[in-house]
Amino acid sequence: RAAGSEWIKICSLRSTWITSAIAIVTSVLIGAGLTIGMGKTAEYADTARYSLIAGTTLGQIVVAVLAALVITGEYSSGQIRSSLAAVPHRGRLLWAKALVISFVAFLLGSLSTLLSWAISAPFLGEHAGSLTDAHYLGFFWGSGLAYAGIALMTLGLGFLLRSTAGSLTVVTVLLFVIEIPLGLMAMKWEWATKIIGLLPGRVAGAVTDPFQLTQTWGSQAGGATSFLEHSHAILVFAAWALIPMLIGWPVFSRRDT
Repeated sequence: RAAGSEWIKICSLRSTWITSAIAIVTSVLIGAGLTIGMGKTAEYADTARYSLIAGTTLGQIVVAVLAALVITGEYSSGQIRSSLAAVPHRGRLLWAKALVISFVAFLLGSLSTLLSWAISAPFLGEHAGSLTDAHYLGFFWGSGLAYAGIALMTLGLGFLLRSTAGSLTVVTVLLFVIEIPLGLMAMKWEWATKIIGLLPGRVAGAVTDPFQLTQTWGSQAGGATSFLEHSHAILVFAAWALIPMLIGWPVFSRRDT
C-alpha cells in the first residue's frame, strides 16, 4: 500500500512528466544522432549501433533530478508530514519510494535506448543491431539498470541532505565535475587514475553494457580507468547506488521532520 501511494504521488506531479520527457528526449537525440552520424561513415558502420547508449550519460542526470524531487520536494512543501502520518514506519516509506523511483528510472532508461534504436535502425540498414540478439538486448535493460542505480544514489542523498540543490550538486560532481581535476592529477599520479575508474559515471558503463560488447574491462586494452574486472565494476556501481540508501535509512528513521 505504501508503494501504491508513492506511485500515485509521483504520477500526479507535473514535474514527473516534464522531467521524464526531458530524460527521454535528451537520451534519444544524442544516442540516435551519434548512431546515425557514425553509420554514414563506412569504417564506423559495424560499431555505430553501439553509440545509441551515448545519450544515457546526460539522461542519468535528468533522472537524478526526478529522484531528488521525490523526497526533497516533500520536505520543501511540507508534504513529508502527511506522508509520515500515513506511513509512520519510516523504513517502509523510504523503501517504498526507492521501489517506485527505481522502477520509473528503469523504464526511462530502457525506453530511451529502445527509441534511440528505433530511430537510428532505418539509417543503418544491415549494420543495425537486432532485437533477437540476446547480447544486444543487454543494452536496453542495462541502460534501465544504470538509470535505476543513479536514481537510488540520488534518493539516498536526498534523504541525507533534505535539499534538492544539495543532492543534485553532489551527484553532478560525482558524475561529471570531479573528473576534471582528477584528470589533471592523473597526468602525474597514478592513484588519481584509479579513482576516476571507481567513479559512478565510469562503472555505470559496466551495467549499461552488461555483455562487454563495446569495452573490455580488466585489461590494458580497456585503459587505465578500466582496471576493474567487469563483475567488480558492477559491484562498485551497486555500492554507489545502495550505500547512500543504507546510510539514509537510519538517519531518516531517527531524525525529526
